[in-house]
Amino acid sequence: MDRFALFSTPVIVHHLQGMDDVNRELTERLIVESEHDAGFQRSNVGGWHSVPNLSQRPEPCYRALMEQVVRHVRITFQEVAAAVGAAPSPLDYRYAVHGWAMVMRDGDYTILHDHAESHWSLAYYADAGDADFDRYPMSGHLSFVDPGRGARAIPGVDLFPSTFSVKPHTSAMVIFPGWLQHYVHAYRGTRPRVCISCNIKLEPVMPGGGPPAQRN
Repeated sequence: MDRFALFSTPVIVHHLQGMDDVNRELTERLIVESEHDAGFQRSNVGGWHSVPNLSQRPEPCYRALMEQVVRHVRITFQEVAAAVGAAPSPLDYRYAVHGWAMVMRDGDYTILHDHAESHWSLAYYADAGDADFDRYPMSGHLSFVDPGRGARAIPGVDLFPSTFSVKPHTSAMVIFPGWLQHYVHAYRGTRPRVCISCNIKLEPVMPGGGPPAQRN
């Protein structure tokens, strides 16, 4: 018998180390900003959505995070490419990063959406909050929706689950294809939850164009 697992969709969770100081400064800055700036609404229902200019900000905490974003997207890209027999050089692409922050308080969530204009998207938890998962097991979970959903279910057997969820924790970076639809369950906690999201486009480097770099 031949068995094939077709059309897999990679979702990668990196657990970053040594980010405590960066997380602390990001959280402090973004919470203060959320209290003085109206922000705007995209997919968020409640919560505060920053202007999407985090990759352009000069403060060391933002620069440090963007370096980690480029590094881990590059690692992810290389590993996923290798799995399908491709071997792109790290020098073949520039990484254009577009980043924003979301501060969620009790009851805030996001609706189903995607970032199809980007090659990769990610969520980084500077502070995952203080949800009581015993009472609210899905609090703030990031859920992904199967692109092939809609098939007729077999009664009593869930052979093909239509969603996959990632439990948030501080310093986790979740990377996934930009076209993959996702949403965030209502956050239930007393401390603000601070998440930074990024869209990344890979741009081929022309001969003589230099090494890949974060761009704004």
